This record gives sequence, C-alpha cells and structure tokens, in this order.
Amino acid sequence: MLVALCLLGALALAAACGGDGEEGPSGAELPAGFPGDFPLYEKATVRVATVAPEGGGFLVEWRSSESPDQVRAFYERELDEEPWQVENVVEIAEEEIIIIEFARVDSDGEWGTVAIATVRENGQYVTIALSLTAPQ
Repeated sequence: MLVALCLLGALALAAACGGDGEEGPSGAELPAGFPGDFPLYEKATVRVATVAPEGGGFLVEWRSSESPDQVRAFYERELDEEPWQVENVVEIAEEEIIIIEFARVDSDGEWGTVAIATVRENGQYVTIALSLTAPQ
C-alpha cells in the first residue's frame, strides 16, 4: 500500500511537470533518454511522462481501455525477459491495484515498479503507472 501511495504521489508531481522527448506508441511524448527497450503496452495512451525529480529516472502514466488482467499478463511476461527481470508482484485486491517490481539484469541501479490500477469513474479504464529509477 505504501509503494502504491508513493507512486501515486510521484505521478501527481509528474502531472504538473509535463515531458518532452521521444514519442511513445500513442503519439504522446516520453522523456528524452527513456529506455528504448522498455516494454510499452501498445493499447494505452500516455497521459503523463517526465523525468523524476533530481533526474534519477522516469515517471510515466498510461491509460488503457483493456482489462487489468490483459495489462498485467503483458507486463509480467515482458518484464521477465532479458534485459528485465520481475522481482516481485503485489496484489492489493480491495484497491484493485497490482504492483510489479522489476530490475534490469544487465545494469546495476536500474529498477522500478509498474502499478496497474482499475479506475471506475466515467466508465472503467486501467491506469498503468511506471516509476523507473536509472543510475546517475
């Protein structure tokens, strides 16, 4: 729960910052330097993308109309292939949040979390919140 709250706080900060750099699959921009080999869920729209405070990584939020199970299956599969490795999966059932903790196996200090949350307001959609820490 604490990880999810920290991630949501970071995304609120990211929403105020914006981003610029390379384009993601939806046409929205990912921050300059965002890892080109990070798996991007193609049926999602980038909502917020920025460099984390102090330049220590990236904060990105996507929105998708796909089911949380589809998104979860994609990230559990893709983040468990070289150069990434799934470290832990936490499910917070009462909040409809799944948190996937991962690390890059070919680089010290690059790790992160993907939080997949179901939102039930104005219809139902899934948010995909990424916090990726990069070595400085």
